[in-house]
Amino acid sequence: RLEVPKNSPVTVNGDLRTLRRVLKLAMKWGRLKADEAVAINELPEGPSARRALSPKEEQQYLRHASANLRDAAIITCDSGLRPEELLPLLWANVDLVSRAETPNGVLHVRGEGKSDAAIRSVPLTPRAQDVLQRRWKAAEAGMKQSPYVFSGSGKTGHLISVQHPHEQAIKKAKLKPFEFYCWRHTFGTRAAMAGVDKFALCKLMGHSSPSVTERYYVHVTTEHVAAGFE
Repeated sequence: RLEVPKNSPVTVNGDLRTLRRVLKLAMKWGRLKADEAVAINELPEGPSARRALSPKEEQQYLRHASANLRDAAIITCDSGLRPEELLPLLWANVDLVSRAETPNGVLHVRGEGKSDAAIRSVPLTPRAQDVLQRRWKAAEAGMKQSPYVFSGSGKTGHLISVQHPHEQAIKKAKLKPFEFYCWRHTFGTRAAMAGVDKFALCKLMGHSSPSVTERYYVHVTTEHVAAGFE
């Protein structure tokens, strides 16, 4: 996979995570015994492999994104969901009811194929709520309502990738290339800069330990550090 010129370690690690999930599901379904399992280790990516997007980059990207891609990016940027959690998201796990603790609704992540830490509930922002309400109204008006937020025509019934429209949006917006996963990093970084402590952020992002959150997902900007010092 690394011999393909356009594949970065980040891309290959996405493949490895998919393979790891396949093996976990095979064990869960009894198709693979515990002593037959193989450890899947990801490649080192380096500190600059993923980055948080600036508000300006976000605006340019969204302006050139397709409808599905725009909605997917907004929800990921505002919730920190992994792509493999977002694309198969069921309407049954979307709660748009306003409550005191979650005034804009909440997403329930069931963590299929992940660790227990991945099972969590993530409050929605007003922007993410608007996106989901619009998609729900469109789904209700359709001839055949899909159980998935991001329905697709394939066998799974939902979108399985946004890679091609993602690359097209980057090219049209004339941005420095980045992985779609960077929207999750953007969420983590913005939350940290807004004052969310690493323990709460660990829970929001579905990590097994705050050290994972701190090491891989929180890239506080130099400007923010300077402002805090002042």
